[in-house]
Amino acid sequence: MRNLKRIVSLFILLIFGLILVVVLPASKVQAADTTYTDSGDANKDASYKVNEESEVNHLPYGVIHYRHQGESTSKALIGKDVDGAGPVNAYVTSGVYYAQQINVLEVPSTPGVKLIPWMNYTDNKWNRTTIRNMIYDFETKNPDWYVVAAINGDGFDIYKYLPFPEQSNGVTIGLGEFYKSKSSGPGVMSFIRDGRQNESTLTHLTASQANNSLITIIDVYDENDNAISRHSIAKHNSAPGAGETSVYYGTFSNDPDYYTFNPKDVDSDASFYGVSSAEIWLPNDTEGDFYGKGIINTTDKSSLATLEREQFAISTNDTALQAALAVGVKVRVQRVYSGAYANFDNALSVFGSRILNNDVPDVYQTDIRHPRTFIGVKPDGTMCLIVADGRDGLDGKHGLNGYEMAAVLRRYGCIRGYNLDGGGSSTLIVREPNGNIVVKNKPCDGGERRDSNCLFVAVRKPKINVSATAETRKLTLRVSIQNNYDHDINKLYVSLNNERKEVIDGVVSFDRLQAGTEYEYQLSYTDSHFSSTEISYNMDMKGLVQTNYIKPELKGIKCTESSDAFNFTISYRDSGNISNFGVAPIIVNGHEYQFLDGAVSIPKGEVGDVIETCIVELEYQINALNVYKQAINNAHLPFALPLENLYANIENLIKDIY
Repeated sequence: MRNLKRIVSLFILLIFGLILVVVLPASKVQAADTTYTDSGDANKDASYKVNEESEVNHLPYGVIHYRHQGESTSKALIGKDVDGAGPVNAYVTSGVYYAQQINVLEVPSTPGVKLIPWMNYTDNKWNRTTIRNMIYDFETKNPDWYVVAAINGDGFDIYKYLPFPEQSNGVTIGLGEFYKSKSSGPGVMSFIRDGRQNESTLTHLTASQANNSLITIIDVYDENDNAISRHSIAKHNSAPGAGETSVYYGTFSNDPDYYTFNPKDVDSDASFYGVSSAEIWLPNDTEGDFYGKGIINTTDKSSLATLEREQFAISTNDTALQAALAVGVKVRVQRVYSGAYANFDNALSVFGSRILNNDVPDVYQTDIRHPRTFIGVKPDGTMCLIVADGRDGLDGKHGLNGYEMAAVLRRYGCIRGYNLDGGGSSTLIVREPNGNIVVKNKPCDGGERRDSNCLFVAVRKPKINVSATAETRKLTLRVSIQNNYDHDINKLYVSLNNERKEVIDGVVSFDRLQAGTEYEYQLSYTDSHFSSTEISYNMDMKGLVQTNYIKPELKGIKCTESSDAFNFTISYRDSGNISNFGVAPIIVNGHEYQFLDGAVSIPKGEVGDVIETCIVELEYQINALNVYKQAINNAHLPFALPLENLYANIENLIKDIY
């Protein structure tokens, strides 16, 4: 018997252990590495390993954020500062691994999820601000868009090398707006228009490739703010030739002082169209990197012959453009990509260097660690936006050198990778389900730095109408897509009460529910590109619906007559206490009374000896939002209740039909 008890006890412990294995998050176990990932170079200079997954967040539209605690080392760092913070607290020792905190955003390759660079152009200038404020700015100016997550972008003009203040070092192009189009340094990351990336279509352009493809154009808008025609601009700040168009604007220089503004005179006799108060005005250099948007308010050159701040003018000998322009017409001037790169309308400059190309690292900053922000792409097109914390070795945040960055990229499955601004700028932000914008890494400055641009993971929420029909234990949702806004919605699903069902012909139903209970539903979809593997994306689209309460049962209304009164009783069953049956108003011959505990006595001295009209006003709560009301006419007569119920059933049938 004792042995039997022992066997049973061991069996229970075994089952309990299996339950723990199943219930504990699998990602905690899977994230820890048993081996190191090397940097991919012939010398295998660096290696990286994940020890723990300290946080994971499944964000809408398939975006995943996770934070890993890991360790890395690099042979090139031996004898160098362990965390690059200075003064040196310790030096890198051969064979020793150093703690790292890495935050990663995995962004799926699906058209509805975009990588959008952004800058804050308030007051017609670049304004350095936090990524959080850039999110607010972007969503205010683009109310259809929703930012899921973000990282910092390119470096900015910290040493005042560039003439126009506060701008990024290189390209910032978002949603087809070429705020700064001239590239410098190691080149540009360009994201194709439909959002669908793969290893080859995350295009890296060299500076010369990007700059040589630039052409200047003018877009003309209609009264609904839609661009309706596009025309070429041949020259900047010089007179146009036959059939040509020029744009004029003032520029900045650093001579004799930083950010000296130089007004510009219009020296052309061609047709003139001036914008005296631009909506956006960004003269980024003196060599044609200009963005201007505004409404033409004069065709009289003498009124705007010298262009000051926030002003620009079109001078044209192009008859087609002359026909399109007039006072009151909105125009946009910008330099855009052409030729093979014309489909890129989101682009951001690489900062410092490419890190990994075809799974082989480039040599970059091998002798120093910094906090890092970098971006990688997997063969299937999944983008990894990565931030490594640094300059705080005492807290396990050592930062990375170039080889360690390559090892990190390879650990997360990336075969190509590009560096962005690091140091105090390195910031990774996610939007939590409650809408809060939260920094997930530990910026080494102690808080968010003001930057010139950033990179959003953003979507336009699909426009989907959802209506619900409730029963006591069943909910039927009618779901219709009004506009998918680039989301590749192959199959649409609704999740409710721990069930996920496909919407078929616009309808999905859930039964065996609790009466009078509120349920939250969430929409998701599968992408036709991955339909075979059934990868699904939760949308940031939720709602609340409620089943109906248990309907009260009205058994009957009885009227008995005495010598001096009419006595009414109402018989019913209301388990949920959701009706007024026991205290319903009753109107007899125009005099109003009220049941009390299902009974009321009406004196004949007040209403007369004969009941000519008798109405009982009943109601009950269908659910939290809806009330059913029914007036029982001639309630003193035996056939009144069956007749009124018949009418009510016919009315409900008509409603269901129409």
